[in-house]
Amino acid sequence: MHIEFGNIEELKNIDELIDNSFNGTCFAYSWFLKFKNSNKILKILNDKNELQGFMPYFNSGNSKIIFQSTMYIPYGGPVIFNLPKENRNKIRYIRNVEKVLCKFIKENFESADFSIDNEIIDIMPFIRNNFTPEVRYTYKLDLSKGIEEIFKNYGSDRKKDIKRAIKRNYEFVVDKDIKYFDTNKAMKWEAKYNYESTALDVKDYIRKTIKHNRGMCFVALENGKVVGGVHMAWDKKTAYILYSYYEEKQDDVAIAFLYHQIFKFFIENDIVKYVDFEGSVFESIEDFNISFGTYQSRFYNMHWNKENKPYLNLYDYGEK
Repeated sequence: MHIEFGNIEELKNIDELIDNSFNGTCFAYSWFLKFKNSNKILKILNDKNELQGFMPYFNSGNSKIIFQSTMYIPYGGPVIFNLPKENRNKIRYIRNVEKVLCKFIKENFESADFSIDNEIIDIMPFIRNNFTPEVRYTYKLDLSKGIEEIFKNYGSDRKKDIKRAIKRNYEFVVDKDIKYFDTNKAMKWEAKYNYESTALDVKDYIRKTIKHNRGMCFVALENGKVVGGVHMAWDKKTAYILYSYYEEKQDDVAIAFLYHQIFKFFIENDIVKYVDFEGSVFESIEDFNISFGTYQSRFYNMHWNKENKPYLNLYDYGEK
């Protein structure tokens, strides 16, 4: 097995391969990488020069630096197309992928910062190659349980929120034309911390997810007025909560109502099996996510630099 530089556009039917892979996410799709101006990849090849997978190669203009902002690209790392059936061979195979990646990165880059999706739990080759693992957690919901069982597992506060929203005749709207969803309000956090993305960038991305049938906006209306909105993107298995907002002058029952209606929408339309609430280091957000009966799922942000400088304050992401 070995690694070569490549371009996502070289690969035929790549989005289909990602959907059928062991661990590919919607953040590796060809149109997403093109949108992010990061269509460079590291191709994973076997001894017969056959493609076994790839790793998106995010950078910020410096060809010697891999940098993935997990604020906007939650998961990166290697996408592996096929795995052996036996568990012992799966472990060996994933470790071999990680070994060749480590070797290639150390030989060709000055520093690397990227995440690994939560399907890959074995990171020993990275640790042995002096990569610093940053342990992160996300919260996921298994939709195969059905909406009634899911509702039973909500915390009492979330059940009350949903009942209050129904009592106030909230209307659930699938906003495929982005008629109601306000991208400026959805980017309140970015505006507070002066992040680079603009509302136009986000709206463009949202439109692309809808165009490719890999995303949608959902809003809650009260008496015809928008009181909250959520944008989600998804791949073949999992939907990810990416942007949300609510009218703070009222209360925040809109988000609980929206989440519940979105779960029903996914189940009734057989879109995905899981919802990923996205990780947060802000405790109140974690508590809110947990209150929907979610389970905890671990993933890693990997950090390496040629000078072997220590990484400090890895978890310091403000109030995100």
